[in-house]
Parts: sequence; structure tokens; C-alpha cells
Amino acid sequence: MDFLMAIIPILIVLAGMLFFSRSGVFMSVVGWITAALVAFLYFKTPMVVVIGASIYGIVKAFAITFAVAFTMLMIFIMKEAGALDEIVKTILSITKDKIQQTLFIGMGFGSLATSLGVVTPALFPPVFVALGFTPLAAVAISILCYDPLTSFALLSIPITLPAHVAWGPFGIRPPGIENVEHFIWSFTRHITLFLPVVSVGFAFMMLYFVGKWEALKKHWAGATVAGLVLSLTALFLAFIGILPVEVIGIISGFFTMLVSYFLYRKNGEGKLKIDAAFIKAISPWLLLFIFSLVTNYPPVKKFLANLLGSAEVIHIVGGKKIDLNILSHVYFWILVAVIISLPILKPSGEQLSRAFNVWIKRVWGPFIAYSLFFAVAFIMAWSGMEIVNGKLMPGANFKAMNMDLIIGRTIADLFGSFYPIVAPFLGLLGAFVGGSETASNVLFAKIQYGAVVSTIGAHAFMAVYGAHAVAGGIASAITPSKITNAAALVGLKGKDESQLLKTLIWPVFALTLFVGIMLQIIVAMSLK
Repeated sequence: MDFLMAIIPILIVLAGMLFFSRSGVFMSVVGWITAALVAFLYFKTPMVVVIGASIYGIVKAFAITFAVAFTMLMIFIMKEAGALDEIVKTILSITKDKIQQTLFIGMGFGSLATSLGVVTPALFPPVFVALGFTPLAAVAISILCYDPLTSFALLSIPITLPAHVAWGPFGIRPPGIENVEHFIWSFTRHITLFLPVVSVGFAFMMLYFVGKWEALKKHWAGATVAGLVLSLTALFLAFIGILPVEVIGIISGFFTMLVSYFLYRKNGEGKLKIDAAFIKAISPWLLLFIFSLVTNYPPVKKFLANLLGSAEVIHIVGGKKIDLNILSHVYFWILVAVIISLPILKPSGEQLSRAFNVWIKRVWGPFIAYSLFFAVAFIMAWSGMEIVNGKLMPGANFKAMNMDLIIGRTIADLFGSFYPIVAPFLGLLGAFVGGSETASNVLFAKIQYGAVVSTIGAHAFMAVYGAHAVAGGIASAITPSKITNAAALVGLKGKDESQLLKTLIWPVFALTLFVGIMLQIIVAMSLK
């Protein structure tokens, strides 16, 4: 009964989205209310702790909510100013057939754009339809090209933000991890171990939607090269560690495009023309890339984080506080890039007005969903705690009343030493429920840690957490919000969306299972 009550907020969100077709925003509100009531009424958590956990989660989510909000504003302005059309025109100038366009745009440019914060299902479908793809194939490729490196999306927030939460407020301390930066790099490296298989798998799925099994038979080699170049570049950059985690996805996507370009040039196909119009169009991204390199240089990052001092510290409850570190967060520099690029892009007043109006209408959905899913994560993490002498402390029955510990312990008892095989499916579930890999990585961090400690030992946590993150990225291929968003752009109806989901769900589950098998082998090897 304790396990059922502990996991019921997640189950309700899952049921609402799967069986009742409710939006992620609506179900985030339902999930938050459910988690709060369960923590208060069943697990005897004081209401002040429940409210404090909600506020803490919402504020902690600023790193992603504001990053998503400002990125959406950037993309809408670029679209209205014609910058996106110019970028797409240049990219398309070197591809001559659907297979090249699928791999070059889908694997290379799609991964680069995703790493810069572009939500490809919201941008690419009309582009592929204009190239002659069927609407179903256009939607499928646009969704799938978000996934091969999705852990590095939005300047790698799915890695860095959960790492800070896990190390900081959640207090997760895997053996051998010395500080949060060490945690980030270990997390990144373990993620990249699984990417060669995952990236090649997504390349194959893209080809299937272009030409079914015939396209796979003829072009499997090209898909394999694209997938391996993309993933092995990320793996190499992760293990040498000379560049910030935040730019790994950008460089990997660009290198994949570059390799594809020279492969095409060998056949005398395509001519890449970089002119002033193209440089002007990508100016917001160039600025953002430069800012990411500079502001993530450790001395600069430390200086920026300390510049505002206590003026940016928010005190929540029970001695818990959050240092916003506004100047060192990526969302601040996204906003700076937007402002600086305005004189370069030169949008008209009417274009700016349209971009801003669309932004105001669309920004609240993801902002609310991310905020409340983070609130749910902290309610579950703080359940069974109480405030003693002004400090948040574990209650007398904390181990029996903490929702995360109960879930982790029950899963551990159920699967035992074979837990690594099923661990990635929590990442898949978390991303489906939370709508993103970032939410999944935060929501299940303590659950995964508890299960790992109870089954195979804390030393395996980083490998398990890496597999969890990868599976969360895989889940983006079947996230209802992405499918619905992409389908609406090209006029697909509910029947087509259902067909797409049914086609994708089996390879998604197969990839996740393969990640689990790889994880079981990695864990077994580490025990020798």
C-alpha cells in the first residue's frame, strides 16, 4: 500500500496522458495537487514542508523554465525576421535527394539545432513537406531528429541542471565523485557510452519513414556513418573534457554535417555557399555559442556566480535557500544574445510584435509544466521531513515515510541484481510523464539512487543515471506533446498521430531494452 501511495502521483499523470488524452500542462497541475495531498495526508508531511518543497522546486526550475522561455522568444523573432528561412535555404543547398536530406538535416543539423534550443518538431515538418516528403515522414523525421543527442539539448540543461539538483538539494554522493563539476562530467561520460547504439538506431528509424525497408537495405551504411560520427564525436569530447559540456552537442552536430558535406562533395553534389545573409541569420546562435564558451570557463563562471552576492539568494523554508546565480546561468545569456542580435536581424516593429504575441501565448504551457513537475520531485524528496528549530530535518519515521525511498526500495526488492536491465525504463517513463528528459532526470534521481544502493551498490549509480538519461531522450520520440505539435503544422489528424505512435513505440522500447542490457554488462564488468 505504501508503494502504491508513493507512486500514485506519477501513475495518475501517466494515466491522464495515455488514456484520457489530457495535456502535459493539465496533468502537471493534477500531479502536483495529488503529490501534495498524498505527502500531507498519507505520509504525514507537515503542510509547511509540502508548500516549501513546491516553492523550492518551482524556483529551482528557473534554470530550465527561463531558458526555454527565452529560447522560444529567440526562435520566434528569428522566424519573423526571415532568419530561419535563410538558414534552411542554405542548409538545403547542398542536399539533392531525400536520403541525403534525412541524414544531413535530421542527424546533423537537427542535433545542432536541438543543442541550441530549437524544438525541431515545432519547426521542421513544413520544411520536409516542402522538400517532397509525405506529411507522415516529415513529422516522424522532425520528431526523431530531436533525439539522437537529446541529453545535450538546450545547451545541455538535461545534464547540468539535474546534476546540480542531485548533488545539491538531493544530497546524492556517489563514491569517487568529489564535487558537482565532477558529477556533471561523470554523468556526461556515462551518457555518451550508450549514444553510438542509440544514434544509429534513430538514423535507421528516420530512413524507415522515408522509404521503409527498401531505404534501410540500400542506405544502412550512410545511416550508420551519420549515427557514429554524431555519437563518437560527443563521446570523444566528453572524455577529453577540454570544452564545456554545454557546447558538446553543437560541435557534434556541426561535425556530422561537415562529414556529410564532404561525402556528398565526393560525388560532385551540392555547393555550400556561406554569405553575409547566412551569417546574419545565424548571429543569435553564434553569439550564444561564444557566450557559452566564455561564461563556462571556470574562472569566469565563478566570477559571474559571485558578482551579485547575497542579492540573488532566495530563502525558502527550514533553512533551505537557493542562490539564483543569474549571471552564470545560460538563460541570462540567451536573453543577452536575443537583445544583441536585434540590430543585426533588424526585424520590423510589426515582426517583433507578432513574435512577442506568439511568445506570450505559447510560453506559459512549458513554463507551468516544468515548474510543477519540479515541484512534484521536491515534494516526493522532502516527504516524511519536518522543521525542527527552524531547520528542515528527516522526521522520526523518515525511512518509512519518504516517497522516494519507498519506491526505490520496492523496485530494488522486485528486481534485485537484474535491476540495471529495467532501470532505463524509469527514464522512459519519467520523460513521457514529465514531458522532457530534464524533468525525468530530476524526478527520478533519488529513486534511482535508492534502488541502486539497495541492489548493486552506490558505485554503479553514475552508470545507471547515465542510462536513465539516455532512455529519457529516447522517450522524446513518443512524447504526445511533440507528436501533436508536429502533426498540427502539416495538417495530420488523430488517426495519423496514432499510427505514428504505434510505429515508433516498438523501436523505442527495443532501444531502451538494449540500453538496459548494455547497462547490465557495464555494471557486471565494474564488479569484477
